[in-house]
Amino acid sequence: MIAKTMALSSHPSAHCSRRKHHHRITIIALSILISPEPAASSGQHIYFPPDTTKIHQDKNACMLYIAESTIPHAGIGIFAGVDFAEGQLIGRDNWGDPAFATIDINWNNADPGGRSASKSRRDYHWPLTNYDWESSSLDIIEEEGDDASMTVTGFGAVPNCHFSLINVAEHGVSYDLAGLSRYNSPGSGAITPFVNRTSTARKDIEAGSELFVSYGSSWFKNRPDYATVPVKESYNEAERFLEKYGLFLLGNPQNTNGWKYNLFIDDMILKEEAQKDLWDIIKSFPYVSRARQALPATSEDVMRAIHRGIGAVEVENSMRSLEYLKEHGKCVDNIVPGNSTIPHAGRGAFATRFIPKGSLVAPAPLVHFTDKSALIMYNETRDRNGKLIKNEKEILTTQLIRNYMFGHPNSSVVLFPYSHHVSYINHHSIEFNARLQWAKNFSFHNEDWLNKDVKFLDQQWRAGLMLEFIATRDIKEGEEILIDYGKDWQNAWDLHVKQWTPVDPETDFNNYTHLTKFSSTNAGKAMYRRAEFYKSDNAPIKTVAEQETDPYPRNVVFKCRVDVDIGIGNYTYAPETTPFYKRKWVSNDIKVDHKKSRRCNVIERLDVSSDYDGYDGHPFLYTVEMNDVRKNQGKLTIYENHVITGVPFRAIDIVDEKYSSDMFLKNAFRHEMGLPDGLWPKAWMNLASNDAE
Repeated sequence: MIAKTMALSSHPSAHCSRRKHHHRITIIALSILISPEPAASSGQHIYFPPDTTKIHQDKNACMLYIAESTIPHAGIGIFAGVDFAEGQLIGRDNWGDPAFATIDINWNNADPGGRSASKSRRDYHWPLTNYDWESSSLDIIEEEGDDASMTVTGFGAVPNCHFSLINVAEHGVSYDLAGLSRYNSPGSGAITPFVNRTSTARKDIEAGSELFVSYGSSWFKNRPDYATVPVKESYNEAERFLEKYGLFLLGNPQNTNGWKYNLFIDDMILKEEAQKDLWDIIKSFPYVSRARQALPATSEDVMRAIHRGIGAVEVENSMRSLEYLKEHGKCVDNIVPGNSTIPHAGRGAFATRFIPKGSLVAPAPLVHFTDKSALIMYNETRDRNGKLIKNEKEILTTQLIRNYMFGHPNSSVVLFPYSHHVSYINHHSIEFNARLQWAKNFSFHNEDWLNKDVKFLDQQWRAGLMLEFIATRDIKEGEEILIDYGKDWQNAWDLHVKQWTPVDPETDFNNYTHLTKFSSTNAGKAMYRRAEFYKSDNAPIKTVAEQETDPYPRNVVFKCRVDVDIGIGNYTYAPETTPFYKRKWVSNDIKVDHKKSRRCNVIERLDVSSDYDGYDGHPFLYTVEMNDVRKNQGKLTIYENHVITGVPFRAIDIVDEKYSSDMFLKNAFRHEMGLPDGLWPKAWMNLASNDAE
C-alpha cells in the first residue's frame, strides 16, 4: 500500500511567549495528555459481506474519482462520486481489483554470496514495499512461494488510511485464469490469476466523501517514517484527553453528569481567544506522539469533537464537493474488466459509457522502479557451506508483474500503473483506440521528475508520476480499450507464440515448472489441477495406500493443523533414534495458525455418523502421520515422527505445492509494455543497446 503521511500540520510555536498563566495551564493540559493510560484494545475487524442487491446502476454519474487527498501531504486519494449504502459493492458492474504476486523478491535481490537483502530496509529500489499486502491478508497466495507478497491495484493501492475515518472494507481475491490453460494457450502464465478483490461500504457513504481503508496499525508501527501517524488506539487516547480537557475548561466540577451540555463560553475558565492560544500551544508542543496528532487541528474543532467525537469532525473535513471533483479530479470508472476479444490475452478493459475522441479513458498513477533487474528470478545453488543461495549464472524468469509495467529498452526504469482496471488494457498494433500521455494540470504528477536522472528517481520512495489513457477516436459503451504496446513487445510476443509448444495433459505427471524437479516416472496424477478442485465437504481424502493406484496431481499437498508440542517436554540431550509420538487429536490443535500447519499424510480414514460428538458436517475422521518434524531447542536440533488419530476435516488444509502454478511455467511470456520514444524521458535513457539486452 502506498505510504501517505496522515499527520496533521503542526501550528508554529510562536505562542510560547504568551502570558504566564497560559504557560501554567498548558503544562496542566499537557500533563493530562502525556500521563500513561491503559492500552486500548485493537478491537475486532468488522467484515461486511458484499451485497450484490445494492449495486448502483446510474451509468451517467462517475462513481469514483481520484483527486488530491483531504489529508495534508498525502498525495492522491479516492472519492465517492455517488452515495453508497452500507454493505454496497464499491465499483461498477460488480467487479473488484486485480492482484499481482511477487515471489521471493528479497532472496532474488540478495548479494551473490548470499547476504540477505530487504526491500523494507531499502537495500534495493522497490517502492512497492509501501503498497504490498502481506500474503496472510490474502491467504490464497500464501502457498505460491516461500516469501509471497501481493500488490493490489485500485482499492488496494489508491486509498489512504485514516483510522477514525475507515469507511471501506476490502475482501479476498479469487483465482481465475480467464480460460487460459497451460495445455492450449501461449498466454498461460502471462496473466495474473488473482482477480476480483472487492470492496464494500462499511457504513453509508455520502457522495464527495474520501474513501479510506485500514492498513493495520502494524503498517505504521513498523515504519520509522510514520512514527507519529495516529493508529486506531491513538484515537481512543485522544478521545480520553478531550474529555479531561473539556472538564478542565469547566474547572473540573465535582458533578460531571451531563457536563458536555455545560460547555458554554461564560461557564469556562478560559475565554475563546485564550482557548485558541492554549490549543495552538498544545498542538505545537515539542513532545510529539501519535495521540497528539490524532487531536483536532483547531480549538473550534475541539468543541465539535467533544460533543460528537473526533471521527464525526474528521468526516466533515474529509469531504469534497462534486463540483470540485469534476473540475480537479479524474474519473476512474470509465472501464471495467471482461473477457478480452484478443486471443490468449485473458481479460480486457471495456468502456462503461461513451468516451468521446480526445477525452480521458483512465488515469494511471505510477510506481517507478529504477532498476528492472530487481525483477529477475534466479535458480538456486549451494555455497561451499551448503547454504542455499541464488545462482546468478542461471536466470529462470522474471516476476509476473513485469508484464504489467511500462519500460524502454534503453532505460533501467520501469513504471507500474496502479489505478482501477488499467492493468487490463490490452494491445493491438493497428486497431488501438487509445494512447498514452503524461498527465496535465494534476497536482500529484511531478512533471519536473521527467527531466531528472535515474539517480534522482532512485531516492524517491513515493509515487509521484501519472500517465493518462486518452481516446484516439470515439469509443462506444462496451467496446474494448486497446493501446499499442510497441514493436519490441510485438516482436517478443510473436517469437514466443512461434516457439511455444503445448504439453500433453495425459503425460504431464510432473506439472513441470521452473522449480519442479523433473521425474521420468509417474509423480502424480496426470494433468495439473488446483488444490481447491479437491476441497469438498463430503468427498473423502484419499489415504496413502489409495493414492498408490489413484494419486492426486503432484501439485496437491496436505497440511495439518496439529500442535506437535502437546504432551511433549524438553529434551536434555539429543536422542539416538527418532522419537515417535502417537495421540488423539484435541480441540486445542485447531488453535495452531494455518500458516504454521505442517505437511502430513493421511494413512487411515474412519466413517462417522452425524450424531458423533464433534461432527462438523464432514462424514470422516482421519489418522495422519507427520515425519521428520524439526524442533530447535537451544543448541539441539531434534526430528520427531508423529501419528495423530481422530483428525477432523477442518484441521486438514488441501493446498497447492509451492511454485507449481502457471506463473512459474518455463515457457510463460514475460515482457514489459513499451512507451514511444517521444514519451519516454531522455534523462532516463541510461542503458546502451547492449546493456538493455
